[in-house]
Amino acid sequence: MKIKTASLSAEPLRVQEILQPAILGLEEPAARGKEPIVVDLSLTLIDDLIFGGGLVETAVELQCGRCCRWMRWPVRLPDFQVRIRPPFPLWIDLTPFVREDILLALPMIAVCKEGCFAEWTGAGSEGETQESIHGKDVWEILERFQWNR
Repeated sequence: MKIKTASLSAEPLRVQEILQPAILGLEEPAARGKEPIVVDLSLTLIDDLIFGGGLVETAVELQCGRCCRWMRWPVRLPDFQVRIRPPFPLWIDLTPFVREDILLALPMIAVCKEGCFAEWTGAGSEGETQESIHGKDVWEILERFQWNR
């Protein structure tokens, strides 16, 4: 999402784009980017500062930290802001700013709902077999732990 610096002025420039989920780089064991990213910004050049603000919206797939089911996790950033100080390049790429704010809005460990253990039937939304990202021996390690009594 590149903007030509010369096109910016005190008058707001409205930028509306749809970015591909690949910019997130979310091919993690417990997170995947699947849906496009909708960006609606106004960019303004004020003195020696480029200021942008607006809406960024998407959804990612996260694996529940309890039951390992994949779930859709909406991300909506209605107050997205970016500030760029000089020296200004010929083109400004806003993609890294959008990517960073989306990733910071994600939880470290996603959890579907209370009681997801009781409701889990063993099949994900896509019919995938669910398995913990921690491997099968995670409980074996805990069983070897000696409690001080």
